[in-house]
Amino acid sequence: MLKNKDIFVAIEWKDGVTSSLPIEMASFLAPGYTFQDKKVISQSEYERQLAHIISLERVDKTSGHYHYYFKTDKGLMKFSGFELARTLFFHNPHLVRAAYTANGLSALAFVNRNQSPIEISFPESTKYPVSFIGTKSNRTHLAWMLLDGGAKKSAFSVFESFKNDAGKLGFKFVPPNLKGWQLEVSVRTDPEESFTEVVRVERIVEAVLNENPSDVLVNHPKTKDQSAKSKVETSQNGHVPADDIDPELDLGEIPGLGKRLHNERLKGFSFSCSGIRSVKSSKGKSAGNSKRAPSTEDQDIKKEKAGIGVAEKDGDAQEFSPSINQDDEITETVDLPQKFSLFAEVIDEVAKSDGVRLVQEAKCYRFPAPTNNSKVVYQTKYEDLLKYFVAILELKGSQLVLVEADTNNLRTPKGASTLILGLKEDPKANFEEILQCFSDKGAQWSHNFINERCDFFSPCRHPSLKEKGKIRTDQEYKEKWVSDLREKLRLFRKSS
Repeated sequence: MLKNKDIFVAIEWKDGVTSSLPIEMASFLAPGYTFQDKKVISQSEYERQLAHIISLERVDKTSGHYHYYFKTDKGLMKFSGFELARTLFFHNPHLVRAAYTANGLSALAFVNRNQSPIEISFPESTKYPVSFIGTKSNRTHLAWMLLDGGAKKSAFSVFESFKNDAGKLGFKFVPPNLKGWQLEVSVRTDPEESFTEVVRVERIVEAVLNENPSDVLVNHPKTKDQSAKSKVETSQNGHVPADDIDPELDLGEIPGLGKRLHNERLKGFSFSCSGIRSVKSSKGKSAGNSKRAPSTEDQDIKKEKAGIGVAEKDGDAQEFSPSINQDDEITETVDLPQKFSLFAEVIDEVAKSDGVRLVQEAKCYRFPAPTNNSKVVYQTKYEDLLKYFVAILELKGSQLVLVEADTNNLRTPKGASTLILGLKEDPKANFEEILQCFSDKGAQWSHNFINERCDFFSPCRHPSLKEKGKIRTDQEYKEKWVSDLREKLRLFRKSS
C-alpha cells in the first residue's frame, strides 16, 4: 500500500480548476499557497492570531471531511481535519507514509524509556533521511509523536479512516487532545458567523506532552560526525559529476535507489513542546573515508527530474521531498566569529554613504547543511556548520544583499570576498538557493549560479593585508574595505 502515488488529494485551484496530487505532497497543500513548478512562491495573507486552546466544543461530521470547533482565548475557532493532520503529522513524505500504514509511527523508530535520557533509535534499515532530524524543532516533533500516547492514537486514525472508507472521498482524521496547546494561525472572519475560520496553522507555539517532562536522545544509523576529516575521491578527470540541485518536478517519474534526495523546504513552520526539555541527536560515527570532490565551476550539469514516491531499483529520478518544520534554529546568541564585528563596522560605515540606506543591520547565520555528500562546511575551527554574515542596503530604491562566508574559520582557510547581490523576483527563495549551492559545492560560491538568480552581482575581494610591503593596521584595513565596497556600489548605480 502507498508504494508509489496510490493515494491522491483533490485540489481546487484559485481559478476553479480541480486536479489531484499525491498525498505525499500533503505538507505543501494548504489554502492560499501559490506554486511555480515545485516551489511555494507566495501565500495569501490573512490576519494572524496566537490562540490558546481551551476545549473541543463540537465536531462537524456532516461531510466526509471532519471539521473541529475549538473554544480558544480568541473565541470559537473552526479547523479542518486535514489542516490539523498536515501540521501535526504530515511534515514530510516519510511521515505521511507512516501515517497511512497499520503499524505507522511504531515502526518508524524504537523507544527505550529505561534510559535517561529516553532514547529514540531508528533501525539500521531505516529509509528516514537523517536530514529530517537535523534541527531541534523536527526532533521535538518526532519525540512528541513517539512518546505521547494520544499522538500515536491520533496518527492511527488516518490509517483507520483510509482502511474503513476505501474508495470513498473524505478525511476523517481525529486529532489528539489539544487542550492547553498554543497555535499561531491565519484566520478568516465572517461577521455573520459565530466562529472564526482557521485557514492555516502557521506554527505550533506550544504542544502539550501527556506524560512527565523528558530529556530525549535521537539515534540514527546514518548520523555521522560530519566534522571529521576525510580523503577526497575523484573520478578520472578529478571531479565527480555535479548534482542537479534544481531538478524539474515530474509526477510521472519514479525516484531511483541511491539518487539524490531533493528536499524542498517550506520555511516558517516550527513545532515546540516544553514538556520535552531537551532533544539532542547523537554525534554518530566518524564520517566515511571519502567524500565527493566539488565539481568545477564550468562543468556541464545533466538536467534531472524529481518524482514523488518510494525509491525503486528501476527508478531514475531524484526523490522529491516537500517538507515543513525544517528551519535551522538560528538565533542571535550564536557565538559570533571575531571577523563578524569588523564586517558589521564596515557595513555601518558604508551605510553612511550618500544615497545609501541601511535596511537590515549585519547578522550572523549558519549555512544550510549540504544536500549531497560534501562535508567542507562542517570542517570549521568552531566544530559547527560554517557561518555567514549578511546585511541589506538600499540604493536608489533597490535592495542589495551583502553576504560573506566566514571562510577564515574553515580548517583549511580560503580567500574571502563580500558578495553584493541584487536578487531577482522572489529574493528570499533565490538567496536560499545561493546559500544551498555554496554548501553543496564544498564551500565555494558558484558565480554562474548566482548570476542566474540576480539582476546584478559583484564580488568585492577583501583588501590585501599589506600595502607596498607594509602590513596595514586594523583601521587601515577597515578603511580600505569600506572604500572598495563604496566603489562597487558606485558601479551598480551606473549600471542599474
